[in-house]
Amino acid sequence: MKRIVTCLEIGIFALLAGCSQEPTQPTPPPAKTKPAPVVEAPKPTDAGAADARLGLMERHALWLAKKEADEKLAKELAEEESTRLRAFDKSKLATHLALLGFEKKTRKTLDDAALSLKGKPDAAAQLEKIADKQRKAIEAQAKILRKMDPSGGNSNIGTDHDVTLNALANDYPAALAAAAAGDEKPLAEVRQELDKRVKKMEAWLEEVKASKDSKEPGAARPAKAAKAGKPSKKGKK
Repeated sequence: MKRIVTCLEIGIFALLAGCSQEPTQPTPPPAKTKPAPVVEAPKPTDAGAADARLGLMERHALWLAKKEADEKLAKELAEEESTRLRAFDKSKLATHLALLGFEKKTRKTLDDAALSLKGKPDAAAQLEKIADKQRKAIEAQAKILRKMDPSGGNSNIGTDHDVTLNALANDYPAALAAAAAGDEKPLAEVRQELDKRVKKMEAWLEEVKASKDSKEPGAARPAKAAKAGKPSKKGKK
């Protein structure tokens, strides 16, 4: 019985002690930390997008400025190329004139032969024989042309000489023979081509003659000869 009373007293004492303590405050939840802001890398500038933001007048001004700059550059490059070609052809002027003279003479020889054989039954065969006699001389002129400009691209009319010589060796005699047989179309076509080439060569050579470019590209001027009769200053005191 005493043990029961003792346990009861201990229980009452513990209950009174618990009531006397202040209630425990609940622990607040930890504050949520905000994530660090993500810094995006700067985007590359888009010229097209920038242009799109410009007004119509501004875009037109930019386009016009670029167009004028391109045209100016193209003109400068064309002038430089023309000067280079003109200087080379002036240094080879005698060769050009000789080639052009040969081409005109050969064409006249073939034309005269075709005229003299007109209406004859063997005109085509005779023209072929005359053309064969001319080919050797034409090939010799072609060698002169290649020697003048071995690498090509230095003369403004080198291609015109080459086309003309080839036509005189092959297409022109064949066209004359076809015309003698009644077909005039090939002759009209090849004559038109030759006339165009000759006209271009003549105009260019006239321009070259009148130009003030140096005769030889990069050639040094000859030294002036010493005047006779004047003593040298080296031995003077």
